[in-house]
Amino acid sequence: MRIVLLVVAMNAFHAHADLYRWVDRESGSVKYSNTPPAWFGDQERERSAPAVEVLRYRGPGVPAKPPAAPETLAAASLVAALETRWAGLVQFFATLPPSTDFSRAGAGIQQQVAAYQALSAELDRLDPAGTPRRRAQEASAFRK
Repeated sequence: MRIVLLVVAMNAFHAHADLYRWVDRESGSVKYSNTPPAWFGDQERERSAPAVEVLRYRGPGVPAKPPAAPETLAAASLVAALETRWAGLVQFFATLPPSTDFSRAGAGIQQQVAAYQALSAELDRLDPAGTPRRRAQEASAFRK
């Protein structure tokens, strides 16, 4: 009996669950859950609630599909909000003296650099078609 229990305990089982992702409007943070939020599926409540993205389970060995272009209004507004924040950070860095050494700068500037890098990566993931345009804007702002 102990052998059977040992074999069962050592056998790894895969979790087959979808994830639900949405952006909290109050804090701006991304929320993940293995259960849908209370408004999900209720058309009346979904109109005033954040859009929910369902991340479907893919078994081992199933290739990941490329990220989809922002198709919904909620995704487009998220990209627009991120681009606005990105443009503000580009403007912030453009106003710094050209001799600024970011590796030796204070904690405030280092936080801005980290936020800029994370924001750029998220925008590239959500809107890959806009990457060349953003890089051109970035280059022109940093040349000044």
